[in-house]
Amino acid sequence: MSERHEPADTGHEREPGHPVAPPKLRVPLAEAPMVHRRRLVALLDQHTAATTAAPPVTVVTGPAGAGKTTALAMWTRRRETARVAWVTLDAHDNTSPYLWSAVREALVDAIGAGGDLPDLPPPAEPDFPALLIAVLEHLPSPVHLVVDDVHLLDDRAALRGLELLVRHTPGPLRLVLAGRHVPPLRLSRLWLEGRLRVVGERDLAFTREEAEELFAHHDLRLDARDLDHVLGLTEGWTAGLRLAALTGSPAAFSGALPAVADYLVEEVLAPHGERARRMLVATSVCDEVSADLAAAVAEEPEAGRLLQDLRRTHALVSAADTDGWFRYHPLLRDHLAAELDRTRPRDRPRLHLAAATWHRDHGRPLVALEHAVHGERPDLTADLVGRHGLVEVLCGNGPRLHELLTAVAQPLSERPLVALVGAVAALDAGDVAAASWLLGHVGEATLTSDRTRALHAAVRLHHARYQGDLAGPLLALSATQAGRTGDAAVDVLARRERGIAHLWSGRLDEAEQDLRHTLDAAVRGGFDHATLECLAHLAAVAAARGDASGMAHQADRALDVAAAHDWLDRPACAVVYAVLAAHAHRCLDDATARAMATRAVNALPDAADRTLELVVAAVHAITSFDRADDPHAVVATLWKQWRGFADGHVAPHVVAEVAPTAQRMALRVGEEQWAADLAGYVESVIGPSGEHALAQAVLLAHRGRATQVHKLLEPLLRGQSDAVAPGTLVDAWVLESTLLAREGNAQQAHDALRKALAAAEPLHALRPFYNAGKPVRDLLARGAGRFGRLDRFATAVMTTVPTASTGQPEGLTTRERALLVELPSMRTAEEIADSMFVSVNTVKTHLRGIYRKLGVSQRRDAVVVARQRGLI
Repeated sequence: MSERHEPADTGHEREPGHPVAPPKLRVPLAEAPMVHRRRLVALLDQHTAATTAAPPVTVVTGPAGAGKTTALAMWTRRRETARVAWVTLDAHDNTSPYLWSAVREALVDAIGAGGDLPDLPPPAEPDFPALLIAVLEHLPSPVHLVVDDVHLLDDRAALRGLELLVRHTPGPLRLVLAGRHVPPLRLSRLWLEGRLRVVGERDLAFTREEAEELFAHHDLRLDARDLDHVLGLTEGWTAGLRLAALTGSPAAFSGALPAVADYLVEEVLAPHGERARRMLVATSVCDEVSADLAAAVAEEPEAGRLLQDLRRTHALVSAADTDGWFRYHPLLRDHLAAELDRTRPRDRPRLHLAAATWHRDHGRPLVALEHAVHGERPDLTADLVGRHGLVEVLCGNGPRLHELLTAVAQPLSERPLVALVGAVAALDAGDVAAASWLLGHVGEATLTSDRTRALHAAVRLHHARYQGDLAGPLLALSATQAGRTGDAAVDVLARRERGIAHLWSGRLDEAEQDLRHTLDAAVRGGFDHATLECLAHLAAVAAARGDASGMAHQADRALDVAAAHDWLDRPACAVVYAVLAAHAHRCLDDATARAMATRAVNALPDAADRTLELVVAAVHAITSFDRADDPHAVVATLWKQWRGFADGHVAPHVVAEVAPTAQRMALRVGEEQWAADLAGYVESVIGPSGEHALAQAVLLAHRGRATQVHKLLEPLLRGQSDAVAPGTLVDAWVLESTLLAREGNAQQAHDALRKALAAAEPLHALRPFYNAGKPVRDLLARGAGRFGRLDRFATAVMTTVPTASTGQPEGLTTRERALLVELPSMRTAEEIADSMFVSVNTVKTHLRGIYRKLGVSQRRDAVVVARQRGLI
């Protein structure tokens, strides 16, 4: 659209009315460099399109400096083929005659030149809005009317006329109303009819890319940190970004800068008076405020009304996520905080105390604690930590609690209960050093109740998980009233720690009992993070038992809790990801295994439970080995990590699960000594066991000593020795079957393979057969149909085992390959001929070709060879 500087010569004699200054009818020109906001332009195009029976009405609303006028001006200039009437209102237009004079002049200017606009009555006519609607209804083509700064209207007559136009918008008219807020025009009916379109504050906010373009126009290139700082303060608010650009130093941008303060005072706060401003300054100590909280902190009985007015008028005050609560725009709050320090610095501790007291009395202890810390009230802080701190940790706020307490550690360490809660929070946040320091300040003589003694023992056991030796602390916890103190939070923590310690010690029954009991108590108490911990470790218990469905059930429940609280990167989830990765790897779902292993690594903190650290490291190495650029380095790193645990306690079932795969990896990269050392390590951790026998047998098989392998495996295979991990028996039977087949003992090999399948089916374990390769595939092919109830599983296993070659050297024709697929069904040649719509002689001819090309003389052998070669 071409720019208009003077009203066009329309050919119509203008009716008498109130004079309208020409600049008010022009599309504003931006003096600052323009950012091409194609996203906003497209949104306005979409909103003003006629998609309903009655034309839509578009409202563009946002705070001062949100970029409403600039966005609309950009959109208007891009509508080159459309007719747009523009009116910029001011206080002078807050009467019906002046408002309609401006609207009339804008419409005449926009569409009168084409001869389409009939004569309009004078704007002073009482029925002018109704007459205008009637006239516009007969326009042959659409016209857009933009009314900017509509928030300035409060005259009843003017609003009645505008509401009439809104409710009965003529078909050719596209009405756009823009302002800091919308006057009371009763728009709810339009919304119900689907005619109301809203472009709000979030739509107007600059995206990261748009902000970068804005700064580039000012020759500023911000690094990621500085851009994050500015966007965090401004939240994409246009005026804030422009002020940041104009300061020339976005890294130092803040609400305390004079230019920012002047703009906020003049454009945002001025319309609301000193009373509202004093309330805002006082409540700037709060992240969010409700009417009651603001009244208590600011000692302002009308706080609720003031907050509603500020929100309604878009004075950078908006509704928070919680009903009845408000939040201040970060830049406004930054300015208010600076104003508090400048004008009332001595009031800050008092304001924090008032906020802390209010939050404590209204059941919000963590927020109360934050204000108590900032208000430098150690007595109140200690009281809140002692009464509510452990519950906050169990609810998932441990890292935040630890962050708050680091500023006041010394005074708190003098109170045993508070120091213990602080240690729990520190461990939850992964700060083992801080936990050690706090535990060091708690003497046995200061523990004067069952509650504190049980809490102390539970914290020591939690701390021991980072050191690797659980036996002593577990015994100490058992000597207390842990789980029976009557304090729900202490009992949940103590039994959770005991359950995890039993799990990592290999006592799965005791672990499950403690964790299930704790889970019930955590759910009843609303301790969501403790619930997550219990579910995660119950998934690990099920995995250790080979209960794949139970593991999946508990893992799904754990991840549901984590997702609901945005905890998917918490260490508890590392347990879940690790067992899911191990299971996926066993099932040959390599993509899922790698994804879960990566998530486990990312969720693991720098300081972690040592057993969990080993589990995650092992799972990551195992799942990345086959695709690694340097497989030897993967094995070397894993072996180094395992050796680092030699002096500490490692869960036997973890060693049992990981050792066979780790040993196989060592042999594949040519490190036979590492594989031998690993066998010795298994014996040192687990003792004489099926796992130790298997580790020795694998080494002997690698060296070609089959006779000794049979002797080593015999006690395990006959049930005369136990295995810690269910998968050990699968590996042992697979190894036994392939050795027997190599020795020519076909029936014994088949029996061994059937027992391997029986042990593997409940685990969904495909990996042991895949690792055995072609020899086990040949056994599966020859035994097809003879595995009884395991036949379906055997077929599934065979399809996963790679063949010796991937080509088709037999040269089978299309007809021969189609017939080959039919052979395992054992249907007669006549039946196959009928189904393939060919003669019996044709089928027999194709059969002879198949036998010749596969080198066999009968149908059964053809099926066996075809399966061995992956043809069926």
